[in-house]
Amino acid sequence: MTGPNDRVDFSRNAPVYDQRHGALLAADAAQQLAAAAAIAAGARMLDVGAGTGRVSIPFAAMGCRVVALDAAPAMLGALAQKAGSLPVRPVVGDASHLPFPDARLDVVVIARMLYLLPRWRDVLVECVRVIAPGGRLLHEWGNGRADEAWVQIREKARALFDEAGLRQPFHPGARTAEEVDACLIRAGLRPVATVRVDNDVRMTLADFLRRIVSGECSYIWNVPEDIQRRCLPELEAWAAQHFDLGHPAFTRDLQWKVYVA
Repeated sequence: MTGPNDRVDFSRNAPVYDQRHGALLAADAAQQLAAAAAIAAGARMLDVGAGTGRVSIPFAAMGCRVVALDAAPAMLGALAQKAGSLPVRPVVGDASHLPFPDARLDVVVIARMLYLLPRWRDVLVECVRVIAPGGRLLHEWGNGRADEAWVQIREKARALFDEAGLRQPFHPGARTAEEVDACLIRAGLRPVATVRVDNDVRMTLADFLRRIVSGECSYIWNVPEDIQRRCLPELEAWAAQHFDLGHPAFTRDLQWKVYVA
């Protein structure tokens, strides 16, 4: 049995996405990023995989002219409601075929999405293509490190699904921030800054495990029910054996990297 090769459609998540992942990037974090990347008011910015506007809206509030691109119309609908009169233009589109001419944009933002995309390298090629000379690319990884407990639980789920015959059950894209970094450098970009920000969504490991088992996380959306019934009880037992699920609460370590074209 082979697994899915396309990105999960997050339209079903639009009503609850902000609650689970954070509604907006904190203003001080956005200002820190703008300073690190030398982004000025009036900059032409593309937010690739914009979702509900977590990044688009704070930068628009600082005066950037933002195009918010996402494949899920429902996510962009939520963004439009939040953005109000701010200079944000939602566009439904494919990140691997950007609807912009070469060297058109001052800033391209890619946040929390490359691990979802099998063709993530094609997305990076497109993003580099549309950046003007001297422009900036901001990439946020946000998918954890191998030494984090929640990542180990997630990867145990992947291993169990794989053993059950489901190849690439979730997150078929980039696996580490380092391979994204290497790809961008090969494409001619130069890393100039790293910014770490705190995530305002906190939970216990028990909460995270419950989200997987209940289907709140996208990890099992494409996993057949018979495989879920076989694998999820084993995942719960394994996690209970290896971790204190009630303590401590954890927060994702979010790393942004700034590149110049």
